[in-house]
Amino acid sequence: MNIVLAAGVVVGFAAILERLGLPTCAREVGEHSTTCLEVLRDDSLSDAAKETALQDRARQLFGLFGRLTGGSVLALGLPLGGVWLLGSAGVGSFGETLATLQRVDFLIVTTAVGLLAYVLAPYARASS
Repeated sequence: MNIVLAAGVVVGFAAILERLGLPTCAREVGEHSTTCLEVLRDDSLSDAAKETALQDRARQLFGLFGRLTGGSVLALGLPLGGVWLLGSAGVGSFGETLATLQRVDFLIVTTAVGLLAYVLAPYARASS
Protein backbone atom coordinates (compact mmCIF):
# COMPACT_ATOMS: atom_id res chain seq x y z
CA MET A 1 0.00 0.00 0.00
CA ASN A 2 2.86 2.36 0.76
CA ILE A 3 4.16 2.06 -2.82
CA VAL A 4 0.74 3.12 -4.09
CA LEU A 5 0.71 6.06 -1.67
CA ALA A 6 4.26 7.04 -2.68
CA ALA A 7 3.28 6.91 -6.36
CA GLY A 8 0.26 9.05 -5.50
CA VAL A 9 2.53 11.62 -3.86
CA VAL A 10 4.71 11.78 -6.98
CA VAL A 11 1.75 12.03 -9.37
CA GLY A 12 0.01 14.57 -7.14
CA PHE A 13 3.17 16.66 -6.89
CA ALA A 14 3.63 16.68 -10.67
CA ALA A 15 -0.04 17.44 -11.32
CA ILE A 16 -0.12 20.34 -8.87
CA LEU A 17 3.13 21.76 -10.27
CA GLU A 18 1.63 21.69 -13.75
CA ARG A 19 -1.76 23.03 -12.63
CA LEU A 20 -0.10 25.99 -10.89
CA GLY A 21 1.99 26.71 -13.97
CA LEU A 22 5.29 26.46 -12.14
CA PRO A 23 7.26 25.13 -15.14
CA THR A 24 6.26 28.30 -17.02
CA CYS A 25 7.41 30.40 -14.06
CA ALA A 26 10.77 28.63 -14.09
CA ARG A 27 11.14 29.40 -17.80
CA GLU A 28 10.28 33.04 -17.07
CA VAL A 29 13.08 33.15 -14.49
CA GLY A 30 15.52 32.00 -17.17
CA GLU A 31 14.23 34.61 -19.62
CA HIS A 32 14.52 37.41 -17.04
CA SER A 33 18.04 36.29 -16.16
CA THR A 34 19.04 36.35 -19.83
CA THR A 35 17.54 39.80 -20.22
CA CYS A 36 19.47 41.02 -17.16
CA LEU A 37 22.72 39.85 -18.74
CA GLU A 38 21.79 41.60 -22.00
CA VAL A 39 21.08 44.83 -20.11
CA LEU A 40 24.43 44.62 -18.34
CA ARG A 41 26.27 44.08 -21.63
CA ASP A 42 24.42 46.85 -23.48
CA ASP A 43 26.94 49.68 -23.85
CA SER A 44 24.30 52.03 -25.28
CA LEU A 45 22.52 52.26 -21.92
CA SER A 46 23.62 54.62 -19.18
CA ASP A 47 24.29 53.31 -15.70
CA ALA A 48 21.02 54.86 -14.50
CA ALA A 49 19.05 53.17 -17.29
CA LYS A 50 20.72 49.85 -16.53
CA GLU A 51 19.91 50.22 -12.84
CA THR A 52 16.26 51.02 -13.57
CA ALA A 53 15.92 48.05 -15.93
CA LEU A 54 17.64 45.70 -13.50
CA GLN A 55 15.52 46.86 -10.56
CA ASP A 56 12.38 46.21 -12.59
CA ARG A 57 13.60 42.72 -13.43
CA ALA A 58 14.58 42.13 -9.80
CA ARG A 59 11.02 42.89 -8.67
CA GLN A 60 9.65 40.49 -11.27
CA LEU A 61 12.15 37.81 -10.26
CA PHE A 62 11.27 38.27 -6.60
CA GLY A 63 7.59 37.74 -7.41
CA LEU A 64 8.42 34.63 -9.43
CA PHE A 65 10.56 33.36 -6.56
CA GLY A 66 7.62 33.72 -4.19
CA ARG A 67 5.30 31.97 -6.60
CA LEU A 68 7.77 29.11 -7.17
CA THR A 69 8.46 28.71 -3.46
CA GLY A 70 4.84 28.83 -2.38
CA GLY A 71 3.72 26.59 -5.23
CA SER A 72 6.41 24.04 -4.49
CA VAL A 73 5.46 23.91 -0.81
CA LEU A 74 1.82 23.50 -1.78
CA ALA A 75 2.61 20.86 -4.43
CA LEU A 76 4.54 18.78 -1.92
CA GLY A 77 2.43 19.57 1.14
CA LEU A 78 -0.96 18.61 -0.26
CA PRO A 79 -0.04 15.05 -1.35
CA LEU A 80 1.96 14.44 1.82
CA GLY A 81 -0.90 15.84 3.89
CA GLY A 82 -3.22 13.40 2.18
CA VAL A 83 -0.88 10.52 2.99
CA TRP A 84 -0.69 11.68 6.60
CA LEU A 85 -4.49 11.79 6.83
CA LEU A 86 -4.77 8.32 5.31
CA GLY A 87 -2.10 7.06 7.70
CA SER A 88 -4.05 8.51 10.62
CA ALA A 89 -7.12 6.65 9.35
CA GLY A 90 -5.16 3.40 9.29
CA VAL A 91 -4.61 3.25 5.52
CA GLY A 92 -0.88 2.84 4.96
CA SER A 93 1.84 4.45 7.01
CA PHE A 94 3.16 7.98 6.64
CA GLY A 95 6.67 7.01 7.78
CA GLU A 96 6.85 3.97 5.53
CA THR A 97 5.56 6.00 2.59
CA LEU A 98 8.35 8.53 3.16
CA ALA A 99 10.84 5.65 3.33
CA THR A 100 9.47 4.33 0.02
CA LEU A 101 9.88 7.76 -1.57
CA GLN A 102 13.59 7.64 -0.63
CA ARG A 103 14.33 4.15 -1.96
CA VAL A 104 16.72 4.06 -4.90
CA ASP A 105 14.66 1.58 -6.91
CA PHE A 106 11.53 3.72 -6.49
CA LEU A 107 13.45 6.85 -7.53
CA ILE A 108 14.86 5.13 -10.64
CA VAL A 109 11.47 3.84 -11.77
CA THR A 110 9.78 7.18 -11.02
CA THR A 111 12.44 9.05 -12.96
CA ALA A 112 12.17 6.71 -15.95
CA VAL A 113 8.37 6.93 -16.03
CA GLY A 114 8.50 10.70 -15.57
CA LEU A 115 10.94 11.15 -18.45
CA LEU A 116 8.83 8.93 -20.66
CA ALA A 117 5.73 10.95 -19.81
CA TYR A 118 7.63 14.19 -20.47
CA VAL A 119 8.69 12.95 -23.92
CA LEU A 120 5.26 11.55 -24.85
CA ALA A 121 3.13 14.42 -23.46
CA PRO A 122 3.47 16.67 -26.56
CA TYR A 123 2.30 13.80 -28.78
CA ALA A 124 -0.69 13.14 -26.53
CA ARG A 125 -1.64 16.85 -26.57
CA ALA A 126 -1.31 17.05 -30.35
CA SER A 127 -3.58 14.07 -30.95
CA SER A 128 -6.38 15.38 -28.73
